[in-house]
Amino acid sequence: MADKIPVLKFGGRTLQGCDRFGADEDDLLQECRSLSEPNEVYRLLEQRRNQARAQRLREIAKQFVLPLRDEGLVPVIVVSAFDWATDKLDQLSTYIAPQPVPREYARLLMSGELRANSSLAMALEGAGCTAYSMTGREAGIRSKGGPVGALIEAVDQGYVLSLVTRGIVPVVAGFQGYYRDPKTGRNEVSILGRGGSNLTAVALAAGLEQSEATMCSNVDGIYDRDPHAGTNAQKLTEVSGRELLDWEDFPRVIQREAVEYALAQKVDIWIRSGFDPSIAGTRIICSQ
Repeated sequence: MADKIPVLKFGGRTLQGCDRFGADEDDLLQECRSLSEPNEVYRLLEQRRNQARAQRLREIAKQFVLPLRDEGLVPVIVVSAFDWATDKLDQLSTYIAPQPVPREYARLLMSGELRANSSLAMALEGAGCTAYSMTGREAGIRSKGGPVGALIEAVDQGYVLSLVTRGIVPVVAGFQGYYRDPKTGRNEVSILGRGGSNLTAVALAAGLEQSEATMCSNVDGIYDRDPHAGTNAQKLTEVSGRELLDWEDFPRVIQREAVEYALAQKVDIWIRSGFDPSIAGTRIICSQ
């Protein structure tokens, strides 16, 4: 087993924060109504959203990453795209071409994660923590199955490990990798399917010989039933990965392919709150 390297994944809602436009959304609505031009409204909304987003990224640095660095640990961070970003890019593609070329579609959708991971790396640097943003290809996520809906074939962890050894926090764009195109003989980018950042985190944990990966989410764990549908839902302390795959209603907080990969690689998965690190989450047991 290698030295301890925490692998943490942050989802899109967690990166964005609960208040999309900051804490004063009621005042913002009134301010928007006072504007006469649509472009003025759009600029104001973008400004407020970016301010709230920057504040949230600083909170993640302070609450989750800096405490690990204080313990002498260098985590590997995986990020999704900011909340709704992938949906907006997918919608844009639909308006351009109902059946887009897979190569270009993959490149369009992967841009959401690249925006998120470079932003978090900048926030970490601002907090005094050296960090490098990385594409899936730079992180060594080798895939198979073409540019869209790819599966991870192997992880070449050398570059990520070299950064960790030098005390640099890798911030990896999830949901993406690369494959060898047999037609051109060139490496091309690929996307792993919705929720693919979970798969990226599990694969990196396995490649770095770690026993677990932590998914920092907008929920605090896995419940035995939908907590929004009734009052009797109970949060689970742990659940078997194989049992989870048999659930009729598979929890949306984790990607099915990530659990399957974790079982194959014997990597446990923690589902934890991305807003309060003190809350105990749910451990998905995949190592047994």
